[in-house]
Amino acid sequence: MSGPLSVGDVIGGRYDIERYIDEGGMQFVSAAKDQLSGRLVALKTPKNKSATKRFRRSAIVAAKVNHPNVAKTLDYVRDGDARYLIEELIDGADLSKALFRKATFLDPYLVAKVLHHMAKGLAAAHHAGVIHRDLKPTNLMVVGGYSLIELKITDFGIAKMAEEELVDAAEGGDRTLTTSQTSVGALPYMAPEAIDTPKAVTQAADVWSLGAMVFHLLTGQQPFGSGLRAVQKILAAEQPAAPGFVTTNPQFAPLAGELLEIAFACMQKDPAKRPTADDLVRHCGL
Repeated sequence: MSGPLSVGDVIGGRYDIERYIDEGGMQFVSAAKDQLSGRLVALKTPKNKSATKRFRRSAIVAAKVNHPNVAKTLDYVRDGDARYLIEELIDGADLSKALFRKATFLDPYLVAKVLHHMAKGLAAAHHAGVIHRDLKPTNLMVVGGYSLIELKITDFGIAKMAEEELVDAAEGGDRTLTTSQTSVGALPYMAPEAIDTPKAVTQAADVWSLGAMVFHLLTGQQPFGSGLRAVQKILAAEQPAAPGFVTTNPQFAPLAGELLEIAFACMQKDPAKRPTADDLVRHCGL
């Protein structure tokens, strides 16, 4: 497994590494200055060298999506045996760090705002024929914290890589759903078909993930828990129970109830019965 890049490294004769940002299940992320344009960008490099060839495919897929609620893929670089994805640099934090920093759940008005942004970004991706497959709080970047100035879905650029790892884990390959780092993070938000028939998932699997995140934001609880116990509950797809506080506050109850209905609709076991991302955008009022 390769490590993160060092400050001062220059990639492709153009991207000057300025600082390390973070890591995901599949890649390390650094901030780099594009010497050609002078702009700061996010530069992503795969952890596993065997995945470098897949980076090009992922870049091509991600570049198809162009929307304010999706992190833009700017470039793909081959430097020797290594490959890199270049994305717009978002001056914020992922949803779990930005919104769960001081609270375990959010008020329904903020949840509705998050839902609207997520749905618009997802609809744009689906119109471009792209399925994310790995939607979870750490793949949503928030600018402005609780003011929610911007929200962008990230890592469409590693969708193909995540797909192969998630399929391998679901089918009992070298890694399992509870040992693969990518799968552990994705599992609480994975659709039943992503576990049961992972090679045959459709856009509806992303809608399930969106619904699971709405439930989590609203209640402070992952709908089916996490870890091994979550697998059977997800496959059964029985409607999870929301804590009483969600619908007992008269100020928030009407909107909270509506958001719960949306989450439950997204998490129907039959993918054909779930709303589309376009349906969700319309429901949020365009």
